[in-house]
Amino acid sequence: MYKFMKKDGSLEDFDRNKIVAGVIKAGASPEDAEKVAAAVEAGLPADAAVPVKYLDVRAKVLEVLGTVNPTAATAFATYQKPA
Repeated sequence: MYKFMKKDGSLEDFDRNKIVAGVIKAGASPEDAEKVAAAVEAGLPADAAVPVKYLDVRAKVLEVLGTVNPTAATAFATYQKPA
């Protein structure tokens, strides 16, 4: 199981469903969100012991979403989680 390193440095289990949900909230279709999540998973490091960093996942989501749905990519890029 991959570990995900959050912005604050804490670790949690990698959950592709969070990517899907975030991409849908940004305005993409569920099908597009699944494509993005699949692309992110395909780009995970070969060694599951290496934590996946927040910024790396975000960059990959934006890269793929930008080709699939540019409008949703803009919304995703500008979203800031409330503190």
